[in-house]
Amino acid sequence: MTKSPKTVVTAALPYANGQIHIGHLLEYIQADIYSRFLKLTGEDSLYICASDQHGTPIEINAKKAGVSPAKFVTKYWKEHQHDFKSFLIEFDNYWKTHSPENRELAEWFFTELKRKGHIYLKEINAIYCKSCTRFLPDRFVKGTCPHCQAEDQYGDVCEKCSTILKGVDLVKPYCSICNNTPIQKETSHYFFKLRSHSTVLRKWLKSSHIQPEVRNLLKEWLTKLDDWCISRDGPYFGFEIPGSKGEAGAQKYFYVWLDAPIGYISSTKNWCDNNKQDWKDYWYKGKVHHFIGKDIIYFHYLFWPAMLHAVGIPLPSLTTHGFITVNGTKMSKSRGTFFTAKEFIDLFPAEALRWYYASHLDRKLVDVDLNFEEFKAVNNSVLLGSVGNFCFRTLSFAQKNYGSVSEIADVSDVVAKCTTLVEEIKEAYTTQHFKIATKKIQELADVGNAYFQQAEPWKNKESSQGTVGFCVNLARVVAIVCQPIVPSFSKKVFAAFGATKLVWEDISFDWTGSLKKCEKLVEKIDTLPRKKEDIQEDSFPAQFKVAKITKAKNHPDSQKLMIFTLDCGDEERQIVSGIQHFYSPTELKGKKVLIVANLKTAKLAGEKSEGMIISAYTKENTPDEELKVVVLPNSAKVGAEVTCGKLKNSTEQISIKQFFKLKMATKKKSVVVENYGTLVLDGKPITIDVPDSWTVG
Repeated sequence: MTKSPKTVVTAALPYANGQIHIGHLLEYIQADIYSRFLKLTGEDSLYICASDQHGTPIEINAKKAGVSPAKFVTKYWKEHQHDFKSFLIEFDNYWKTHSPENRELAEWFFTELKRKGHIYLKEINAIYCKSCTRFLPDRFVKGTCPHCQAEDQYGDVCEKCSTILKGVDLVKPYCSICNNTPIQKETSHYFFKLRSHSTVLRKWLKSSHIQPEVRNLLKEWLTKLDDWCISRDGPYFGFEIPGSKGEAGAQKYFYVWLDAPIGYISSTKNWCDNNKQDWKDYWYKGKVHHFIGKDIIYFHYLFWPAMLHAVGIPLPSLTTHGFITVNGTKMSKSRGTFFTAKEFIDLFPAEALRWYYASHLDRKLVDVDLNFEEFKAVNNSVLLGSVGNFCFRTLSFAQKNYGSVSEIADVSDVVAKCTTLVEEIKEAYTTQHFKIATKKIQELADVGNAYFQQAEPWKNKESSQGTVGFCVNLARVVAIVCQPIVPSFSKKVFAAFGATKLVWEDISFDWTGSLKKCEKLVEKIDTLPRKKEDIQEDSFPAQFKVAKITKAKNHPDSQKLMIFTLDCGDEERQIVSGIQHFYSPTELKGKKVLIVANLKTAKLAGEKSEGMIISAYTKENTPDEELKVVVLPNSAKVGAEVTCGKLKNSTEQISIKQFFKLKMATKKKSVVVENYGTLVLDGKPITIDVPDSWTVG
């Protein structure tokens, strides 16, 4: 067999000037899925990324923060890696553009390009701010686009019509630092002969990997191709261009868009140096595949491939994705639809987002809408209800009843169907149609669910060992093929087989051996974030308060109800609660509890009830129901209000029916109200030591 070439997979380098958000995560998850798949099938593949750490925005924001630019970018370099890891994004190397390797390679590119006649020096007019006494880089001059008349556009690209601009092109320019009107001033800069590479670029753009939407956009840009300015005036946080002070009359710096993509190579070099390999084996002899967003098409499809071609490096393949919208609109802090990675992981499991994004990704350049109702349904119905349910129920049944697999039913027709689905899943991964992969994985699990249900092994466990044995094998296969999307899910399944790692070659339907207990595979999503436009002052309908139980007794005419007398701070109340099966009166006397204080008074079995004591429970009215009263700390002040975040509690009386419209559940030991938030006392979440997803009421 011919050994496949080495492959480098990259995602765009995140700028070290702010937090990672859910829009960014789309790309890193997309590239991670592809990288994991390549490794799963035995490819020699590296997932490479780095922190983009140069440029004027970093220099200025570091100054505002009162720290050096190097210290400023290091903070985000560390934070970004933590965020990526929390979403199970697994880079082989995550390096930085402000590094010795990147300086070395940026200077090498510049020297090579200059030696081959691809770089020249030219006098140009540039935007200069007298007030700030500095030349303004593209992102620090704003004005009106001369092509579509959109206002407040940056001096590099119009975000409305996508036209590439220079700062001097803008109508009514202004300095985005001080808002004063700048002037044009002559300065010398280095230019890369981009136009001379137009023939190579036109030929490359006919490649099959180029998405049609991208090709159409680039065809138009190629007709207007201009040489590219690759230097900037100081002050500038970046690498100085060697010898520029003598040639250009002043010290010049590499433009961030020259050394940033070189960061892909320098991160590869950093990994290779640490692993005794040669980066040229990957970039000159191997394959490179970039994943990028549609906002940086121009740089990655024109500047970057032209630079690579000029130094003899083969041109890469690219996949371009659209933006993320939330509930059908652009992400917005004011609407409550902007989530950082840290905020999102506090609300939802990482693999819920990974599966949702995968279920919307293919090779089309379209935006992906994160609709929260759909997000909840996809997680609960597909990942949990279909894929997770099949694997968990099968493995749990087999482990509990047999402890191992020693027999496998001969079901060649079902195996044939499953084998076809596995081949289709592999093809979908290979072509990056992850949307199809998730559908086929669900189909594979549904085959198993239907077969297991039809066989009804619980009716005759002894004669069903072969049937269950096949289902266990299928669960193993499902875990292998969904591994690129939900790696943690797969690891939990593998652990039931006593394995830490399984690859594509391990796919079979003849596994036998001992089984271990399977962990819970998928977390159910019960609550969703509430839109800020729907939240108004005093809009929370319930009034929660701290109350102390002073008396407690069983109801004389009921085996379920207990009667409580409570000190509510400014009054005494009686509440009747159906918890006699779970507590004795003495257990709760003296405890501080959470009550609903604005419920309409009702009569239960002849006794007045002036509110409700809040508890967490599993399945109501079933033999295996569990219940636990929300007991507050002794330090809680009697009569104090418990709020939902910063919302004010309502004082208007509500019916029990209105109250139960609030869907409350436990999450990470807290009580979360769907569409509202977490219950807090004195600014801190109230806690109850029960598993997630217990109902609260």
